Amino acid sequence: MADTKLIALLGTPLGQSFSPRMQNEAYKAINFDGHYFPLETGNELIGNNIANIKKDPSYAGFAVTKPNKEFAVQFMDEMDPLAEKMGTINTVVRNADGTCKGYNTDGYGATKSLLLEGVKFEETTFFVWGAGGTGKSVCFTMADLGAKKMYISSRSEKCEVLAKDLNEKFGREVAFAIRTSDEEAVKAAVAESDVLMNLSGLGMRGHEGETPIAAECIKPNHICFDATYNPLKTQFLLDAEAKGCKIINGLGMVIYQGARQIELWCGVDEAPVDQMFKTIDDIVNGR
Repeated sequence: MADTKLIALLGTPLGQSFSPRMQNEAYKAINFDGHYFPLETGNELIGNNIANIKKDPSYAGFAVTKPNKEFAVQFMDEMDPLAEKMGTINTVVRNADGTCKGYNTDGYGATKSLLLEGVKFEETTFFVWGAGGTGKSVCFTMADLGAKKMYISSRSEKCEVLAKDLNEKFGREVAFAIRTSDEEAVKAAVAESDVLMNLSGLGMRGHEGETPIAAECIKPNHICFDATYNPLKTQFLLDAEAKGCKIINGLGMVIYQGARQIELWCGVDEAPVDQMFKTIDDIVNGR
């Protein structure tokens, strides 16, 4: 146990997180002597927790989740360039000298899922529902990969704020905001888009049947992505599948973002993705 590397998950609430089991079973698969564990903390305590981690060489790093992703940035000694642009982190590597470097792998998980389906970002127009934390990390990563154009839609002014931030940080007009209440503008932009992405949470467990767009607006040539993986097929994906679309759920997003974390913390070239898919499948099916 003396050589075991510790990795904490800082956030609250953490009771429903799949990450500890997924991470720990992955460590076993690559023979990494590590232990990932939840540490409930809000913004008022995270500074103390990070200070303690910096002092303790048994830590390889830590993960950051709600509500700490933006607040934790101020405690970093170094930032990955993309995470710095975003202003939000979910992964921190503790260096041998006790300094900490912040990364954000949330967007990596979603874009990896799209890349594996053959999406060429520089040739693709995206329509994104949701401008919260998930929307921010995914849209920044897509812009970083050279996305041709993205429409971002939300009920509030968050879509305008995010679009403005993206255009300023990347120095080009890549993002365009549309309020969800402007139904005609939404329909026109959806018709123009190649990939439709539901990052809003509509359709997740407890909200089954909810969807961001009427089924008749989805066309067979659309690739449809949903960040939700519980259920595996939201109403949005069921409607898209019925139209003959290629559909992608959020399972790959959660696994690939975790895989990137493992590569950063464990110093391996490739995380055990097959094992991680099996673990999540076991959790979802109560095994």
